[in-house]
Amino acid sequence: MAITKFVPLDHTRIPGFPDAPVHLDRAPIKMIDDNGAEFTKHTDTSNLTTAVGITTILFRWSPDALHAFLDIDAWFSFTWQLTISSVCKYEIGRVQNQITIGKLDAEGEKWELMLTYNIGIQEDDDNNNRGKWIPNTAESMLGTTDLTSATQIDTLGKNFVKDLCLQEVWFTSKGRKHELFVEYALMDPFSDGIPMNPHWLYDAPNVGHCTTCDVYQGVKPLQRCGRCGTAAYCCALHQKLDWPVHKTTCNMSLEDRGQMLEISQHGGLVGWDLSQRLEDEDEEEQDGEEAQAKKMSKNPNFVTPQLKRQRQTNSSINMM
Repeated sequence: MAITKFVPLDHTRIPGFPDAPVHLDRAPIKMIDDNGAEFTKHTDTSNLTTAVGITTILFRWSPDALHAFLDIDAWFSFTWQLTISSVCKYEIGRVQNQITIGKLDAEGEKWELMLTYNIGIQEDDDNNNRGKWIPNTAESMLGTTDLTSATQIDTLGKNFVKDLCLQEVWFTSKGRKHELFVEYALMDPFSDGIPMNPHWLYDAPNVGHCTTCDVYQGVKPLQRCGRCGTAAYCCALHQKLDWPVHKTTCNMSLEDRGQMLEISQHGGLVGWDLSQRLEDEDEEEQDGEEAQAKKMSKNPNFVTPQLKRQRQTNSSINMM
């Protein structure tokens, strides 16, 4: 039986931190190799982790979504959803340093499987848990049964992401709808957050370049989406590749899509009201350990601790 093979994603960086390597669950970021290697229900997945499965799903759907999942400083919450009409809803979510994944019923109201993990944030923890995904036995359920075993949560998590990867949930088709929501701070506790196209989280909408490969109009002719006009492509293949992301934006109401465009036009959504969540350069310089600690990012996904993202001009917050 063939064992699962992986593709390293060592180049992955959170936008604004080009020199800061990141990891997930204290391991290098990588995804399942389903191109150069066969990945089927018969593949030995004993080396597959929940974090690698989530990385595969988000990166295959949109690398921008993976960046946002990693970016705890900018996004208080992150929710990726796939609704399969009349069947179920899958969800990958994060609120600060707590991750929740699982499956809801067809109405999207009742959890059939809910698995939660807390990301360790203390670098001086005696158990060295900074960045480690720790199964949360207080908030995990299988149907109406509480899951009180960390080992069981870990096993169910691996099986859950394996199943989603076998389904190739990053693709779309009739009856499939992907959605992404983010919050820069706690907004409405009963809402998933702001609906957002992942391409517009860190970059303003720009139909002067191909949405998929970034080639500019002056290099290659581009064709804009004929329905909504908010995306442009250099070829039919790139339009097809981006359709799982663009589909939801394209089918939005004019009002909802317009709001999304409005709040992301200055360097992406991360450039909107930066003072809500980013370090303020205008504050007076202070000395001492406490002052220095306030300047440090609380994101445990950085391999080594980093200073907070500084207030920047819109043009300096780019995808890395």
